[in-house]
Amino acid sequence: WHSAKGGDVAIDCPGQEILERTSAVISDRMVEARLTAGLPAAGRTILASAAQRMFLETLPQLVERALMYRSVDSQTMHALAASVEDQEYLRSQLKLLSLVAFIGNGAVLPRVSGVSNMPLETNTVVRFRAPPELQVMVELPNQGTVVGMGIRQGVTLICGGGFNGKSTLLQAIERGVYNHAPGDGRELVVTDATATKIKAEEGRFVCSTDIRPFINNLPLGKTTDAFSTADASGSTSMAASIQEAVEVEASTLLFDEDTCATNFLVRDGRMQQLVSQDCEPITPLVSRVRELWEAKGVSSIMVIGGCGDYLDVADTVVSMHGYVPSDATEKAKAIAQCMPVVIEIPQIKYGPALNRTIIVPKELAAHKPPKAKTRWSIALFPSDKLSSLAPPTISDAGAATHERTDEPEVFPELDLTALDQLVSVSQTRAIASMLQLATQNTRRRTMRSLVSDMCTTALGDLPAGHGVAGNLARPRGIEVAL
Repeated sequence: WHSAKGGDVAIDCPGQEILERTSAVISDRMVEARLTAGLPAAGRTILASAAQRMFLETLPQLVERALMYRSVDSQTMHALAASVEDQEYLRSQLKLLSLVAFIGNGAVLPRVSGVSNMPLETNTVVRFRAPPELQVMVELPNQGTVVGMGIRQGVTLICGGGFNGKSTLLQAIERGVYNHAPGDGRELVVTDATATKIKAEEGRFVCSTDIRPFINNLPLGKTTDAFSTADASGSTSMAASIQEAVEVEASTLLFDEDTCATNFLVRDGRMQQLVSQDCEPITPLVSRVRELWEAKGVSSIMVIGGCGDYLDVADTVVSMHGYVPSDATEKAKAIAQCMPVVIEIPQIKYGPALNRTIIVPKELAAHKPPKAKTRWSIALFPSDKLSSLAPPTISDAGAATHERTDEPEVFPELDLTALDQLVSVSQTRAIASMLQLATQNTRRRTMRSLVSDMCTTALGDLPAGHGVAGNLARPRGIEVAL
């Protein structure tokens, strides 16, 4: 390779969600932008003249255009600050209004595609409009009075035919845990900050998790009060995810029927007749969802298209037709009364929330620190001792076991593909750094305490290799725990 290369100057770019990042730091004394620069080179030789132009001409121009107040559109900048302030205030009012989510009138929920987070901008886009029965008015500090649909605490179903906007609405709600940039279309879609998407994840790692509220009395007397497996089924993974989310104080759970294990959602009357409750280890969610709310204070928002048994346990039912919501609560209650179903009563109470005591062993980062490979994957480099454990003794690493062989060593990876609310690879990098930091303190801590410590640590204080980290973004504690 002998042609000139390099010379690029880059920064960790934000997306539609507004996250705390290390790429820019603002203090009373200065504004600091943390950039990467590739030195111009030909082969292994730095091109001095080109490097001089990059540092003495290009870089000062970038600073002038991007960091100086006189060069930016002040109205746009103030509008951004006002929008974020309004979103933060609106989120702070949800609990006072007994809501878990708010979707403002006029919001644009559809995205360009399944792989793009940009708003769909066509003449056919149906902007959100709240049904009169569910309308809520809120006075914001900057925008003034806004009107939208309030999703109340408790159990809410989003129903309707296929391709009518059910999942689109839920996806907007799940991203409502973050603030959004003006023009995104979801600036007035705000959700309880702890709302957690739960989905089936076959092959998921589970360690020392009490899943008895959902799975109990396994064959051969196997207990589930501290259940561990390196290869969970869909239903087992959902049970573990719910328990782990509740452990770190999630107060809202989100479910989409399309991505859930059917046998975990419901067990209909015919199957109840065929397989008695005494012979079925799984207590379906339909038998627990009201108890989650009434005993634990954990609300649920569920996209349901085929499991009609949930009409019996819902507080609110929203029907989507042609991307337009309507309140179908009374109709759903009438149907449930006319067509009763038998929902099995769980044989045991839900029980207390998890409060596991864990150690993240220093051997987890024995060879080198964990490294984010993609938004959905973190490579681990543990010692041979840890790699040979069966099963692993760490509760938040999610790594499959590896037996000793004569083959070249293959290091495990954390698979984060089920974390739909992880929105940036910069968050994944921060999680990798938090794992490294956790290995430096080998005292026993509860999961709740560990997550709290990680999430209150300044991003700039996280391990950053040989330099200053300029490519980290703050993840939620929920994603760190799961």
